[in-house]
Amino acid sequence: MICPSCGHDNIEGADRCEECVTSLLNLDVPQSGREGPASSVMENDISHLDQELLSVSADTLALDVIKKMKAAGLGCALVIENGNLVGIFTERDLLNKLTGAAAKPGQTAVSELMSVNPEILSETDSVATAVNKMSMGRYRHIPIRKADRSYSVISIKHVLKYIAKAAW
Repeated sequence: MICPSCGHDNIEGADRCEECVTSLLNLDVPQSGREGPASSVMENDISHLDQELLSVSADTLALDVIKKMKAAGLGCALVIENGNLVGIFTERDLLNKLTGAAAKPGQTAVSELMSVNPEILSETDSVATAVNKMSMGRYRHIPIRKADRSYSVISIKHVLKYIAKAAW
């Protein structure tokens, strides 16, 4: 049975997807006129969501990144080197890694605090896949790799805004 969320091919009779843990119950039951948030989230891809981007290099000082995030009103910055995503610096990294008496934000490079090798989605992945990854990984932000090989970020606020503005 193919998972409608991630596309993983599961064994027949499985209750949940082995890959993303999405429920597979009642998928073989005919559904008439599926409309509303569930079908929209399952069928539409991430390109339907608002996206944002703040990128910095790995040697940028954490204090400078924090100032840029605050000025832009963003909760994260992607750390990009030579066109490749090497990490993500989020509010959570700031709170968990740059606090206490020994913290030196003016002397610490963002590469020392960022989360390395973040999970990346494609802009053709479904909104449901993004929601699932956010839920399972406890992320509020997920980097998106676009077709032109550039990056952007979606956050849970973009998902909620998308769901709220959709006309059902």
